[in-house]
Amino acid sequence: MQRKKPTLKTVAAHLGVSTATVSNAFNRPSQLSTGLRENILQECEKLGYTGPSSTARSLRTGKTGVIGVLLADNLAYNFTDPVATEFLAGVSKALDEAHVNMLLLPPSKENYQNTQVETIPDSFIVYGKPVDASIVDLILRQHKPVVAVDFSIPDIPSINIDNHKASYDIAKHAIHGPSDNVLILGLRLEPSTSLSLANLDNLYSSEESVSRCRFEGYKQALEENQIALSNENIWQIHDLEETSLKTMLRGTLTAPKKVDVLLCMSDKIALAALAVSQELDLSIRIVGFDGIPQAAESGLTTVQQPIAKKGQIAAQMALGQLPYESIQLDTELIIRSSS
Repeated sequence: MQRKKPTLKTVAAHLGVSTATVSNAFNRPSQLSTGLRENILQECEKLGYTGPSSTARSLRTGKTGVIGVLLADNLAYNFTDPVATEFLAGVSKALDEAHVNMLLLPPSKENYQNTQVETIPDSFIVYGKPVDASIVDLILRQHKPVVAVDFSIPDIPSINIDNHKASYDIAKHAIHGPSDNVLILGLRLEPSTSLSLANLDNLYSSEESVSRCRFEGYKQALEENQIALSNENIWQIHDLEETSLKTMLRGTLTAPKKVDVLLCMSDKIALAALAVSQELDLSIRIVGFDGIPQAAESGLTTVQQPIAKKGQIAAQMALGQLPYESIQLDTELIIRSSS
């Protein structure tokens, strides 16, 4: 005969205490003495009782103890990209301290068909704008607190840095004069998946894309140095896999017209370019953006941004531990041997 699963009521009766006392042992330990709580938990373990139903508790309190993090890129990318992993580590630190769980939400609407996973979290962090904007609308329709990171949503607080100024400062450092041939290696600048831009008519706005903000900073530095901006010198990189990046860069950096300056919108792109330039024995000023640990190891000039702090602040705001208002964090230009 199968043993009946113990319930809160049967466990309380067995221990000779109230159901509230057993519940407090799991959910409100400060309400009990250390000895009483340890005794209750030990007896519960013997009985095979793991605690009050989380489903019942969420129905009663209206809380699930889950924060949703909507990602702009697929799940696999966020486990391999150094910026994304550092950001998520910052989020995790704040959630660990609050004993709250994290639910990673992918940016593809196919993941939300035949499921209501978006209804689970108590609040949301949206890390970058997904290509499919309807996913953001799906989150907003939950009418729960939302915090945006690295882009803006109307009437929603955001965590950002001044990407325009940071990019302007690093480009101004790298460019020496009007004779420099400058190549911009950007991230996602427009909806198309092409490498080069036919024109600048379809760029994302500065509110929805950090890449656009960084591009405008580069553009300002180019104009101040009287360098004409050519579409041929603006690329958007979609595949950040190192081998693919290096193959593309070998072709670019051995073209007849010598490249003097590479303005890279991420350290990952810049590090691949630096490796190729050293392999081909080329003299090119190369700068990155983000300040990942590998940048320091390789002597890469970059913009150091507080990636983990972004995640930590976003999580604290989603938890209600910080005021529900936009924050702009500081960056630092780190000059090293690559420029």
